Amino acid sequence: MKMMRMAMTAHRVINQILGLKPGEKVLIITDTDRPRTITEALSYSATAAGAEVVVVIMHPQEVGGQEPPGAVAAAMQVVDAVINQATQSMTHTEATRAAIKKGVRVANLRNMDEDMWVRGGVTADYNYVKALSEKLAGFLTAVKEIRLTTPNGTDLTMRADGRRGFAQTGFARKPGQFSGLPDGEATLAPIEGSTNGVIVDPYIADQLGLITDPFRVEITNGRISKIEGGAQAERLKELLTRHDENADTLASQFALGTNPACRVMANTREVSKKWGTAHVAQGDNATLEGKIESSMHIDYVFLNPTVYFDGQVVLDGGQLLVDVEGKEAMEQPS
Repeated sequence: MKMMRMAMTAHRVINQILGLKPGEKVLIITDTDRPRTITEALSYSATAAGAEVVVVIMHPQEVGGQEPPGAVAAAMQVVDAVINQATQSMTHTEATRAAIKKGVRVANLRNMDEDMWVRGGVTADYNYVKALSEKLAGFLTAVKEIRLTTPNGTDLTMRADGRRGFAQTGFARKPGQFSGLPDGEATLAPIEGSTNGVIVDPYIADQLGLITDPFRVEITNGRISKIEGGAQAERLKELLTRHDENADTLASQFALGTNPACRVMANTREVSKKWGTAHVAQGDNATLEGKIESSMHIDYVFLNPTVYFDGQVVLDGGQLLVDVEGKEAMEQPS
């Protein structure tokens, strides 16, 4: 039964997400920390679809946004589709951007385990997720100022004048599209240098894990100006010493989760897509038409936040208040 369910998700990635056609070339990127069962399920399904499959196994990267080895980056340029099944995201890398410019379709499945492969966000109605994500992306395109607050004390304000909202819908069937599973978000790159405020005790952050100790980051004119707290705060300080001068850019991305099937769990890949959450990112944002290029991309995820678009509450403690399908308010599905 388990193997059948794993095969069904692989079939969904190959046929629904990517829409692979006979004769197309697909590159599956994985690393030594990821389950071989998922790699094999993807490979078998792609072969059954008539695609030419190449699997590349690399050493796990340290952070999201880190460029892959040169051989991997080169392989990404000569295929029709790329599946990133590695531990870290490569969405915010020059390798992915170069592939997208050539029309390569990219499915980001980073950091998925066997449980995530058959339960939770992958089981969503992606036609619904697509419709909601695209509607909210339209709102983001029109907004000028975004404010994000949480009961823990997070309070961030950022400008978005003229920036385009993107919908990550679970589909990457057109040339140059990127998406993946589980998916569902409306996102944009705020104007560089415009973010001010403080992040206090988010639920989870890439490379830092669940925030279990006091954690406080001050942001001044789009840069981290102060870091205080316990073990996770010290880890962030240490990471910044090993990366480029743009690694301390925050918020380089703002996003709202749009997938009602995603779960609250200790994995940013799933919880950052959950309906009623929001996240901001640190580091690279060039893939979202921003101007920051960095070897680091870290998502900070907030549960049940309150979000304002140009002073109007659109998300109140995780409840969506904007009219996206003929309703005055949309509560989080149970």
